[in-house]
Parts: sequence; C-alpha cells; structure tokens
Amino acid sequence: MKIAIFSDPHLGYARFEEDSYVQAENAIVSASEKADLILCAGDIFDIKIPKLETLKRAVEIFKKASIPVIAIHGNHERRSKEMTNPAQLLSASTGIVLIHANDEIFEKNGERIQVFGMGSVPEEYAQEALRQSLSRFSADGSAFKILMLHQSIKELIPNAKEEISLEYLETLPFDLIVNGHIHEKISKLGGKFIIPGSTVITQLKKEQMEKRGYYLFDTKTKQNDFIEIKSREFFYEELHFKEGEPGQIRDSVREKVLAIRKEHPGSIVAIKLFGSLKPGIAGADIKLEKFDERIFIDNNLDSENLAAKLEKIRNLRAENMTVKDLALKELDKKTSGKITMFKSTEIFESLVEGVDETITYLENTNKKSNK
Repeated sequence: MKIAIFSDPHLGYARFEEDSYVQAENAIVSASEKADLILCAGDIFDIKIPKLETLKRAVEIFKKASIPVIAIHGNHERRSKEMTNPAQLLSASTGIVLIHANDEIFEKNGERIQVFGMGSVPEEYAQEALRQSLSRFSADGSAFKILMLHQSIKELIPNAKEEISLEYLETLPFDLIVNGHIHEKISKLGGKFIIPGSTVITQLKKEQMEKRGYYLFDTKTKQNDFIEIKSREFFYEELHFKEGEPGQIRDSVREKVLAIRKEHPGSIVAIKLFGSLKPGIAGADIKLEKFDERIFIDNNLDSENLAAKLEKIRNLRAENMTVKDLALKELDKKTSGKITMFKSTEIFESLVEGVDETITYLENTNKKSNK
C-alpha cells in the first residue's frame, strides 16, 4: 500500500495566504493520484479561529481528496478540551478522520494500516502524554503500524530539554513514525521516522529554500520518496559589505533582486545585509528601494558596531555611572568641536528642567557671547 504524508499547510497564513491554499490543494490532488491513503500531521490551519473564508477554502480543498484522509491537530489549532478547534470543524464538514490519543484502521486489498495519532500537546508534557496514551493502545498484530505526532523532537531542536526524543520514539512498537511541526523535510532512523515539512513558506530562512511537497511511503518496500508539488519559489541571499555606503548598498540590493526576478518572476526573495558601514553612517541611514510584497530585506548592517557600543555602555555602567551620566558623556563626545555657542550638556540639563529654563539659559549664553 502507498501512503502520502504531508503536514503544516497553515491554511490562511497571512503573509502568503493564497499560496497556502494553492499549494495545499496541489499536495492533496497529487497525493490522491499516487496513494491509497493520505496522512496530515497537523497545523492544517494557521490560527485557532480562522476567518470564514479560510474555513470555506479548507473544506473545498480537502473535498478534492479522492482517497481517505487521516489527520491530527497541530499547535496552531490546539484549544482547551471544552472548545472546538478548526480541525474538528473541517472533519465534520469533509469526512476526514481526525484522531487524538486513539487509532484508526484502514484496510485495502487485504492489507491493514493502523494509525495511532496524538495531536499537539505542550512540549513539557508530550513524552508523558504519549506514554499514557499508548498504555491504552492495542496493537493489531497483522497491521502495518504508524504513529503520527505534531511535536518538537529533542535531537532536532537547539537547546532542547523536555521534548520527545528520537531515542524514545525508536523503542515504540511502530513500523513508521510521522511528525509535523518542524518545517523541513527530514528522514531519520533509517527512514522509519519522517517529517514532510510545510507545504508553504512560513519563515524567511535559508533552510526554507528546499522544495515543497509530501512523502510517498510504500509499506511493502519500506521506502519513501519525496514528491515535489508546484509551489512558489523562494530564494534566500546574503550580501556582505565592508565600510559600505548608502548608494553602493542600494545598488547591490537592486541588482540582486532584479537578477533573481529576471530568471524567476513571481518568486519570494529574502535578502539579509551584513557587515560594516562607512564611519559616520548608521544602519538606519540606509533607505532601501521599496519592492513588491514578496521582496523582504533584513538590514543587519553595523550590527557589530552596535554590539561594541552596547559593550561600552555595559563597561561604563560597571563604573557605577547612571544612564543620564552615560548619555551626557556620549553627547559631549559627539558634539565636541561642532557646537561652540553653548555646551551641549548644559542645554541638555536645561531641557530636562523645562522650556522656561532652556530659554533663560540660551538668553544668558547669548548675552555672554555678545560681550
């Protein structure tokens, strides 16, 4: 039997809303043509209370599945027990089978598939919740057994502490373990553990440049193939500068954007700027050209200088200087030799006291300069 596995369509995702619908539909239609069963590992919707238009589109999309669909809810849909989550509404409207802490058996041509699913739970409780749920699980000895989750995995998340571990999952009595939540396609434990990734771009990171799609798993050969779907292209680029100037930076960004768009019109482009600026220029001084809504520029220029300034402030604070003293010292340094009519620190002090005091200070200063 062949099983199509996809996850995290995030229907209604605000930044790329239409892409979320189109690409989820592409996955479902393609999977219906190639598989006997579809599994969806959570985060069908992007928010817990989607707008009516999103619910309508979701129903239309999932009704295009011509084979059975078994799904779980994700963290984006998770609500308290007494409240209905949008995945439940979708299930009631389309007939997809939604499971949580229970199993569903699918049979075709004498072959049985047993899918046990646990929708998203808070990470700190996940492993114990899975243990308790599985204590009530009755494995079908004649079935191919699949576990479907929507959780972080300790070995795949930086600085993870309480998340479910691959080491624990490997001990469980399942032939295949499917997980959602992580938006990258991953295969571990010799192909026994798979994450299909999201069908839509949700983070503007280099890792998101990989193709969108779903896994097609063959229960007889125990092999899986990643099937690409038609989706909007995404490009991530980094531009590095040394003592960069505004004009040079603007031109470099424009050239990069136009070069990508020439070969890949309509694509999503994220560009990150790194490096140093010419002395006297701050990152905020760089006014970049405004492109269309699918072009994203992240200005990290002069971040090293900013870090150095913050470290300097920390050192001055260590000398027990107040924030006001720090500000006055920096102001005096910046204006030294540039302002001669009055002392910048004195005008600052008078401004703190009030408008009348400032006017009096300026009048007295003017009288002294005219003598």
